[in-house]
Amino acid sequence: MKRFNWFEITLIVIVMGVHLYAAFSTAQNFPQRWFTRDDAYYYFKVAQNISEGHGSTFDGVNPTNGYHPLWLVANIPIFALARFDIILPLRLLTLVMAALSAATSILLYRLLRRVIAEPIALLAAAFWAFSYVVHNIVTQPGMETGIVALSIVLLLTQLQKHELRWRENKPATRQEISLLALVALFALFSRLDAIYLLLIVGVWIVFRGTPLRSLLPADMLVTLILLVTAFVQRAGLKIYMLNFAENAILTFGLIFIVQSLTFYFFGLYAHSKHISPSLLLRRAAIGISIPAIFLVILILLAGVTGINIPRAAALYYLAGMTLWTLISRWGYAALSPWPNLPSNGIDSPLETLRQNWRTWFERGLTYFGISSLALGAYMLINHWLFGTFMPVSGQIKRWWGGLGDNAYGGAAKSLLDIFGLDPRESQSWELLFNPLKNIASQTPLDFWAVFAVLTVMVALLAFLNRQKTANAITLLGLVPLAVSAGLHTTFYGAMPYAARHEWYWVMQMLTIVIGLALFGHLVTARMRQTNIGRGTVWGLSLLASVWLVWGFASTIVNRMTYEIPSDPAYMDVLTLLETNTEPGAVIGMTGGGNIGYYIQDRTIVNMDGLINSYPYFKALQANQAPQYLLDNIGMDYVFANPYLLLSTAPYSYQFQGWIEEIPGLPNYGNKQILHFGSPGE
Repeated sequence: MKRFNWFEITLIVIVMGVHLYAAFSTAQNFPQRWFTRDDAYYYFKVAQNISEGHGSTFDGVNPTNGYHPLWLVANIPIFALARFDIILPLRLLTLVMAALSAATSILLYRLLRRVIAEPIALLAAAFWAFSYVVHNIVTQPGMETGIVALSIVLLLTQLQKHELRWRENKPATRQEISLLALVALFALFSRLDAIYLLLIVGVWIVFRGTPLRSLLPADMLVTLILLVTAFVQRAGLKIYMLNFAENAILTFGLIFIVQSLTFYFFGLYAHSKHISPSLLLRRAAIGISIPAIFLVILILLAGVTGINIPRAAALYYLAGMTLWTLISRWGYAALSPWPNLPSNGIDSPLETLRQNWRTWFERGLTYFGISSLALGAYMLINHWLFGTFMPVSGQIKRWWGGLGDNAYGGAAKSLLDIFGLDPRESQSWELLFNPLKNIASQTPLDFWAVFAVLTVMVALLAFLNRQKTANAITLLGLVPLAVSAGLHTTFYGAMPYAARHEWYWVMQMLTIVIGLALFGHLVTARMRQTNIGRGTVWGLSLLASVWLVWGFASTIVNRMTYEIPSDPAYMDVLTLLETNTEPGAVIGMTGGGNIGYYIQDRTIVNMDGLINSYPYFKALQANQAPQYLLDNIGMDYVFANPYLLLSTAPYSYQFQGWIEEIPGLPNYGNKQILHFGSPGE
């Protein structure tokens, strides 16, 4: 890493200093005020069990892969220390998360500083390091989010270096593309749903120097949105989730393949400034008609293919894709800062293919070859060790989402929620939406009016500063980042997937921070042309950063106190469980991550399956979970809300007769210690 400047050194000192204070605070702070998420303790307990020779298990019995691999590997040496003191690894992890936060912020600062004004880059980096909104989601919970953020910013930094070398007429070497593939794999194994980023970055690299690398990913996202919208509008959201979601995704895949080929060979990926409006209309009419006709054929062949598609989907697709194609190509030409050059034939699709196919093939083979081999190896190892190719936790949440009403919230709540755009339900863009909602609450405008005003301002600034905007968007990697974030959100929403959480959306958070930094750069462009203006921007940036630091430091200092609590228990529920169950007892819980880590001389079994085995998941699906828990684990007790087990999916109709109340035992909120055994025992 380059030599640190004054800002970077200051940031490191503050971030590490504040977290050092937190790391040495009273032990009870960690379970009660810092690491409070069950999902984090799944990592902690599995890492501890691996380090102690119990294998990849949460309960010491059932092999599980319900985690993202890289963060688990990072946790193993840390939680090897739990054999000496269960709080010691948490103190160390607090500092590790702080180091990840500082490293991410410095890389973000360097990424931005190459392209936008330094005070704006400084403020964006300070926001990432010291905003308590970001800290609560990315740094404090102890989840994989810290390493996810670092890997994404590192990938953007490498893309920027790659782009700058190309602008110096230095051809990309196989080693450089291999390095990009490895960094993309770093992001992928930090969190597996970064697969969208890996794929789109591959397109960005392979088709560098052509409009194809920007337009193809954007077309992919819009096609997905159009087809999912068509399905939902015709079937209704609930029926779509239960019966049509897989058909919609399969239809999208088939249509996008046909569309991409026709768009390419009919010149819709040529530079728009080489195409007259009338020629663009003709090309669009043909290029969109072919996939639309193919869609009609799929509709007619539903009885043969088994793919059920609403008949109106073809009309939705035809109208929406025509509008998007014309707007996107005209917009690409209008926002392009370079002069309108006459076409010399090189934009002929066949000629472009003839000249570039070897380069494209070599880049693609290197990047996607390395990525595919690594992902394939990961999947094969999973199947060998756990009996399934991918983490069981994702499969379970996918199953939950298709159960309709269940204990875990179900799938998307509205059409807008599918795309992460419902201001009441969606989490993915909250870092932007929450301030807009606050503005709307203080003005006569509603949320969408405020959003529209912001959109118009961004479009106007981009048009007036076309060259700066185009250059910044390219060097910051905003196209692959934003499109990947959109695909990431939409695929989660378009499939019945339950129990999505705020920490899923690190990619979206980075898109917002980088996008707003660019917006701030454009807004202050004229002001920075004078000495007074530059001084003002610097002053405002430093004042805002100091304000962020003050709020960040004071919040953590007040939270992580050094006072000795009157109750020495790490969690009050531990006393209840340890008093009313015998040593060696096996206790089932839905969730149970934090209790499983802190409890002494008992074993906690995860009953929802997120951190249990694949065979248990299949038993849960087959309504055989109680028998599995008895035969394979010898479970003695259940600590749960009886209503949850007896009346809500996925547990209803499975545990009838298997649990009974124990007279005289106190409740803990709605939860009780219940005796577990086969009916009639």
